Amino acid sequence: MVVRIKRDTFVLYATTDPASTFIKKLLFAILLLQLFPSAESQMLRNLDSVKLLLGKSKSDTAEVMLYANLSFAYAFLQIDTSIAFAQSSIRLARQLQYKEGEAAGMFSYGWAMWASGNYDKAIEASFKSLNLYKDLNNYEKMTRCYVQLAVFYRDVGDSAQALKYGELARDLFESPIVAKARVGLHPYTTLGTIFIFVNQIDSASFYLTKAQEIENAWHSASGPSGYTLNGLGVNETKKKNYQLALNYHHAAIHIAARDKNYFDIVNSYSFIASIYHSTGNLDSSIWYAKEVLSKPEFSIFKQGVLDALTTLAQNYKLKNNNDSTLKYLELRIVRNDSMFNKEKARAIQNLTFNEQLRQQEIAANRLQYQNRLKLYGVLTLSTLFLLIGIILYRNNKVSKKANVLLQQQKAKVESTLAALKSAQSQLIQSEKMASLGELTAGIAHEIQNPLNFVNNFSEVNTELIDEAFGANEAGNRGEVKELLSTLKDNEVKINHHGKRADSIVKGMLQHARTSTGLKEPTDMNALADEFPKLSYQGFRARDKSFNASINPDYDQAIGKINIISQDIGRVLLNLYNNAFYAVSEKKKQISGHYEPTVFVSTRKTDGRVEIKVKDNGLGITEKIKNKIFQPFFTTKPTGQGTGLGLSLSYDIVKAHGGEIKVDTKEGVYTEFTIILPV
Repeated sequence: MVVRIKRDTFVLYATTDPASTFIKKLLFAILLLQLFPSAESQMLRNLDSVKLLLGKSKSDTAEVMLYANLSFAYAFLQIDTSIAFAQSSIRLARQLQYKEGEAAGMFSYGWAMWASGNYDKAIEASFKSLNLYKDLNNYEKMTRCYVQLAVFYRDVGDSAQALKYGELARDLFESPIVAKARVGLHPYTTLGTIFIFVNQIDSASFYLTKAQEIENAWHSASGPSGYTLNGLGVNETKKKNYQLALNYHHAAIHIAARDKNYFDIVNSYSFIASIYHSTGNLDSSIWYAKEVLSKPEFSIFKQGVLDALTTLAQNYKLKNNNDSTLKYLELRIVRNDSMFNKEKARAIQNLTFNEQLRQQEIAANRLQYQNRLKLYGVLTLSTLFLLIGIILYRNNKVSKKANVLLQQQKAKVESTLAALKSAQSQLIQSEKMASLGELTAGIAHEIQNPLNFVNNFSEVNTELIDEAFGANEAGNRGEVKELLSTLKDNEVKINHHGKRADSIVKGMLQHARTSTGLKEPTDMNALADEFPKLSYQGFRARDKSFNASINPDYDQAIGKINIISQDIGRVLLNLYNNAFYAVSEKKKQISGHYEPTVFVSTRKTDGRVEIKVKDNGLGITEKIKNKIFQPFFTTKPTGQGTGLGLSLSYDIVKAHGGEIKVDTKEGVYTEFTIILPV
């Protein structure tokens, strides 16, 4: 079930003609609606007189804004009236070529279409409003449009687009270029409801709490809006805190009844009916669901009615009332088809695609403009160089000397560059060979263990066979049977360790093969767990006295992510090698008790995976901390490192769209963090 928006704050637009009597009256009525929501019912009773006053007015920008504001007010009460006011606002604004008024009218029209369940037209109107406000550089109104689009996409089930526009609204709302008081519609409740939709309850709780805080600050007398209260209720329902959820929804009904906000009343009744259905209180669930269908003024809110029909069909199915179940299912199908048919879904997809194309076109035009500026710059520089060339040509002797000097310098630079390239190739090859040696040593020690088992059990089996022959000749069949049973068990163990060695070889061949450059689903935990053992065995191969502990901590929720496993494996191997080197060097320097330890952990948070490799070794000084990712920089003695390991690791992680960071304290620890997108 999805939470929808209500009128949190009514924005009063500026007018260019304050002298008009009828405008003063309407401005006062709207101001009452802003400050005292109960004035809404009085405004409804005087609707005919308001229309008469509007009919006698002259066509100016103030009237455009009044139509837009009235449309916004009625979007949650009388949708037909809201649509009529929005259309009048848009039509008059276009006649006056008044962009801000047209944007305001489109914004209100979007809410009216959304409340009536016409999501394709709602999204279209919202995009038009947003683009007009972008042309006007009105960031406050752009924020409102982003919130609006987030709500619309959430309610059609496109959580990716909803989250995109919700986060754009949040970033603008929290930026210093936006005056929050002029926005009047914060994005936090909408973001909270989007996270409910995608079952990220912790994130939903975070944003709904922020919504409560800001609304308590804005509306100290009335507290949170019905929209936010309903969002909190749905969030508590997700947590199965049903009584607390009911309290929130009843509080929302109280506010909605006070403001005559039929939209929130319909939603609250639907939510309460769903809760009672979940808790098995079917009679109460049926009562609240039927309340949604009981009043004509409720029927215009299609989504709330659709939710109520769904709950009723489910309740009667549990009661084995087939006639009622069929009745409400048929009504639900008709209502659902009117809201979410293929044509509307296709229209929404086209709108989203066209907007993406429009943004790409804007980016392309901006790039073309920048390229044009660069071309002008190049032409200017070329002209300058030409003038300099003419001056140098006139000074022939100076020009000749300069040309000779330039040729000499060019030859020197080319010679130096060639030497550097050769040295770089040699260093890279040296780094590869060093890594290959470490990997080979690790593989050898990993394979040695199962091979030892195979050899030992084979020798034992030879002895057992001899004993079996002897027992057979002695006629001791019981002993023969026992020896054969032991032989069979040993053969199973030999087969097991042989397969283990085979799997190690195959796995290492998989990682040693040339990278294809293609990302494949990879078990990140398995990859992170594989290389510390190889690195450790490589160190043990060089120094038999070296010992260290490996402490793993893996997040099992990570699963598989798309990476180039060979490349990320090389990064991990470099980090583990550095970690074991650091603890080994510290062990040599410390005479007292010290336990070399390397920690490895994985975590999945906010759409990304973090792999941490930490050691309690020597640490890195602040003086060189910012240099460790530079090519050819190394702290190891000559011949032990080329300074390319961390540099290549940095490039590999960046190529994956991620980042690598280091946190260290000299003499205490070093921790590298790899962050990869999911």
